[in-house]
Amino acid sequence: MRFKCVSKSWRCMIDDPDFVAMHLKHSALSGTNWYVLLMDWYFSRNQMSSLYPDKSITAASQLEIEVPFVHPIGNYSVVGSCNGLICVAEANSEDGSQTIFLWNLFTRKYKALQSSHPDFVDTRTVLGFGYSDRINDYKVVRITYFHDKYEGYLGGLESEVEVYSLSSDMWQPIAFENQCELSDLSTVSFNGNLHWISIVADEDHFCSYGSIITFVVADEVFSEIALPKSSHVGVKYSRVYLSALNSSLVLLINHVDLRCQLNDMCYVWVMMEYGVPESWIKLHTLDLGGGVSRFNGFTRSGELLMDTFQHELILWNPSMGPTRLLQTLGAFDLVTVVESLVSP
Repeated sequence: MRFKCVSKSWRCMIDDPDFVAMHLKHSALSGTNWYVLLMDWYFSRNQMSSLYPDKSITAASQLEIEVPFVHPIGNYSVVGSCNGLICVAEANSEDGSQTIFLWNLFTRKYKALQSSHPDFVDTRTVLGFGYSDRINDYKVVRITYFHDKYEGYLGGLESEVEVYSLSSDMWQPIAFENQCELSDLSTVSFNGNLHWISIVADEDHFCSYGSIITFVVADEVFSEIALPKSSHVGVKYSRVYLSALNSSLVLLINHVDLRCQLNDMCYVWVMMEYGVPESWIKLHTLDLGGGVSRFNGFTRSGELLMDTFQHELILWNPSMGPTRLLQTLGAFDLVTVVESLVSP
């Protein structure tokens, strides 16, 4: 960024869309330009987040990054990252309103997305952030579920879906005909599509994971991908996460030990041919021994990141098993991000 101060011509060149695209292509291929961002939910200490090289997530390699838009009464969560842009959701702890930010920590630029309508306190929101190279556009999907006072959110399944386009800087409502609720444990942007796990309830209100709901970023349409046939389990006794590994969609099924209510076993499923349910294979079975609270996806080198109830960050390697990396002070989100010049 210091080169933008050399002259106006250098600044124009660095801001040129063709140069930005060329830089991104080069950066994505370089193993040294990928990072892991650890972002505190509450920013109780300061406005700083921690940035680590993807290949060296240790306290010694930590860089402190200022987050320019944090507010004392905001609670923060990372929605996702695409091509160096990070999507962050802020929930106002006083009035329940929500603000969404697109942020490039490398250029220090950010954008607060205009709100399409007043926020409703008695709602549940599921978000997604994705990119399509077919139309060269970034989009945020917001699915709002309205509370049924008699049956909760899954009762009448009344929902509203809106899509924000960065190129048009506008929100637009779209149809969502899938009669299901989406899990907010993980959302994955992969292959030009967004992916969520659906939750379905039977007549007795027993909930189970139903399928993977996809959203085609370019066409703004929803579709569905079946889970592995042997993986259908109730949400009370397991947690299901989505991730991506080596250009493949990954399903993490984490079963709970009913005796102590701790996460016990994790099964790693990989879709060998995207969009083909018959191509699911079980790649790994992890004996976690309890204590893992959440999975944060894979590093670029294929190691699985997870955190414990004690807010420790753990890395699991297929050859070496688990390794404790960091001890944090509070709840956090992790996101993998590539260095880029893409502007929000």
